Amino acid sequence: MSANANLVASIEALLAAAKGYNIDAPDHVARVNMLGQLEALHYQLEDPTEAMFRQLTNYSETSAVRTLRQMNVLEKIPREGSIDSKQLAADTGKNEEVLTRLIRVLTSTGILKALGGDVYAHTSRSLAFLDTAEVEFWDLCVDEIAPIAYKMPEYVATHESDSIFNPRQSPFSWGNDAEGKTFYEFLLDHPDRLKRFNTAMTTQESALPVLGMFPFTSLLKADADPSRAFIVDVAGGRGQSLLQIKQEIEAAGGDMGRGKVILQDRKAVLDAVPDEQIPGVEKMDIDFFQSQPVKSKSHSYLFFRDLFSTTGPKRLSVTNGTISNNDPTRILAFSAASYVTGDLLTHYHPDAQIYYLRRIMHNWQDAECRKILQIIAGAMAPDSRLLIGEMVVPDVPEGVDKTVYWMDLCMLIIGGKERSEKEFSALLDSAGLKLVKIWRNKLGSQTVIECHLK
Repeated sequence: MSANANLVASIEALLAAAKGYNIDAPDHVARVNMLGQLEALHYQLEDPTEAMFRQLTNYSETSAVRTLRQMNVLEKIPREGSIDSKQLAADTGKNEEVLTRLIRVLTSTGILKALGGDVYAHTSRSLAFLDTAEVEFWDLCVDEIAPIAYKMPEYVATHESDSIFNPRQSPFSWGNDAEGKTFYEFLLDHPDRLKRFNTAMTTQESALPVLGMFPFTSLLKADADPSRAFIVDVAGGRGQSLLQIKQEIEAAGGDMGRGKVILQDRKAVLDAVPDEQIPGVEKMDIDFFQSQPVKSKSHSYLFFRDLFSTTGPKRLSVTNGTISNNDPTRILAFSAASYVTGDLLTHYHPDAQIYYLRRIMHNWQDAECRKILQIIAGAMAPDSRLLIGEMVVPDVPEGVDKTVYWMDLCMLIIGGKERSEKEFSALLDSAGLKLVKIWRNKLGSQTVIECHLK
C-alpha cells in the first residue's frame, strides 16, 4: 500500500470510529482508541524536523503554565468571560509585557483562549490547573523532578555508569547536594518538601485504579479462620487503597469480619490517620526492610502408630518435650525412639491470606525490592498470595497512555524503577516467589501482579 493510500485508510478508519461515537455519553475505551488513531495520523503527517521542535513547544508550555501559576495569574482570569492583559497586570502587580508573552505560549497550544486585542479567557484545559487535585502532583514533578531531568547529561558525564542504581547516589541526591542520602531520607530533612510530597502522592495515587483488576471477592471463604488476616496492606499509607478493597467486598455481600484487615506503615504515617477514617482496620507499625510481623507460624507433629492402640496412625503434637494426642491418658515421653518410629511434619497456621504491596516496588532498585520481597515471602503460608499493584512496562509501546514511560524517568531520577513483566518475573524469582498472573487494567499500564511462593 502506498503512503498516500495508507493516509487515506487511516483517515477513513478514524471517521468510521467518530461516526459510532456518542459524545454526549462518551465511552472511555472508544475515546482513547480514537485518540490513538488520531496520534498515528499526526505522526504520518508530521515532518521529522517539526517533531523535533515540538519538544521545545512542550517545555515552553510547561514553563509558561508553572510561571503563571506562581504569579497567580490563572486565578485572576474570570471563570466566565474574559480579561485583558492591562487589567491582569494591574490585578497581579506583574509586568504586562511579561504576562502577555507567557500567555501567548498557552494560547498557541490551546490551554488559554485569545479573543484578540490582548484579551484572554479560560478553557477547560486551563481550568484543570485550578480545579483538579492532580495539579499537586504536576507541580511536584515540574518543581522537583524536571530540573534534575534537564541536568541528567551532566550527571552521566560525572558519575560511573552504575552509580545511578545506588539510591544514595541518585540524580536527585546529586542535584540537591545530598549524595549519601536517599530521596526519602532527604525529604525527612526538609519537612516542607516532605509535606508537599505526601500531599501530591495522595492525590496522584487516588487517580490510579485499585479495583477492576484482581477479583478480591473471589478469595472470601465461608469457613475462613477469623483469627487470620484476610489482607495486610504493607506500607499502605493512609489506607485509601485498603478501604476501596474493603468496600468492594462488603458491597458484594462479603463479610470482612471473617478475617482481619491490617494497615501497615511507619508509626508517623499511621499516627496521622484517625481511626474513624479507616473503620474495621487494624493499624500496625512496621519497617518493611526489617520484618513482617503477620507471618505463618509452624508447629511440629509426629505421625506414628500409637503404641497403646491398633486403630492406626494418630497425630501427636510435641509440646515442651512431651508428645500428646490431646488425650490426657495418652502421654508418651519425648525421646529419640519416637522420631525413629514416626515422621516429623510441619503444620502451618497462616496468618495472612493476602499480602498487598501497592506502588512500593517502583520506589526502589532491585536490591532493596529483593529484601522487601524476601521478608514477605518468609512470612507467607503455602496458600498466601502476594499482590503487587504496579504499572508494568509493555514490551513495545502501545496505546496513547505514556504515563509508565515518563514515570520511569521520574523514578530513575529519584532512585526507583518501573519494570517490565520479564523484570518482575526475575525479581520475584530471586526472592523465592513466582509470578502467577498479571491482572491488567483495561486502559493504561496499571496492573495487579499475583504471586505465590515457589
